[in-house]
Amino acid sequence: MLNVPSQSFPTPSSQQRVTSGGRSKVPLKQGRSLMDWIRVTKSGKDLTGLKGRLSEVTEEELKKHNKKDDCWICIRGFVYNVSPYMEYHPGGEDELMRAAGSDGTDLFDQVHRWVNYESMLKECLVGRMAVKPIVPKDHRTDYCEEKRVLNGMLPEIQVTDKLATENPSSPSYDWFQTDSLVTIVIYTKQKAISLDSVIVDHQDGSFRAETIVKDCSYLIHLGLSHEVQEDFSVRVVENVGKVEIVLKKRENTSWKCLGHPLEKHNSFIPKKDAGMLCCYVNLMLMKLLC
Repeated sequence: MLNVPSQSFPTPSSQQRVTSGGRSKVPLKQGRSLMDWIRVTKSGKDLTGLKGRLSEVTEEELKKHNKKDDCWICIRGFVYNVSPYMEYHPGGEDELMRAAGSDGTDLFDQVHRWVNYESMLKECLVGRMAVKPIVPKDHRTDYCEEKRVLNGMLPEIQVTDKLATENPSSPSYDWFQTDSLVTIVIYTKQKAISLDSVIVDHQDGSFRAETIVKDCSYLIHLGLSHEVQEDFSVRVVENVGKVEIVLKKRENTSWKCLGHPLEKHNSFIPKKDAGMLCCYVNLMLMKLLC
């Protein structure tokens, strides 16, 4: 799994290198401002080159698109064709090319993780990284969910009779990490998701996150592989139906796996069958209430 690199970023010779107390920007050509880019995205032009068709992208396919006029980048498991955006990027083309044909999640997080790239690049979305589900032979609690592919992708695991994977329109999740944080990302596939729809409970190493999607409940229930702090944060990106739960590691070590599945993990069932949780989520840093 890819983790945040120890080497400095941007590179010392980069135009984006901080020189006087702030991150400098590369001068853009006339007509290449943010507003100009927004106009491009609303023009109806095919920015992916796929005529609106979303694809599952293999690691091998991603590597092929590593040129300025054909540049795909993966961020949190989603692949974007950033070639049309090259001349509009405030940090310059060279910085985008550092992640060309590869997973740029860590580089993105280190430089400007606060940027709403989902909205800025939504018209450039090629699709998701392809993964192969890994199914354990039994439901033993010593099974550990590991990343098998690029950073940001987690194979879905079958642990209940009513699985989210039975329904192609049901939610899914993945995770990624930095030196100090673990982020669990839930893709609800519904745009009408708010913070009120998310309930989180973490105690004694057991982590539960319940997301209400219409009349159903999607549950993540794991025994985490390492200890985390009590404080955590939750962010909902309503326009894409994504929930991000950020946990703070107690020790700044690399996790080889997220944890092992517990009862009803990765299930998507009617709310009346879901049961109750005891902790409510706020927008910023939160502590357990139960």
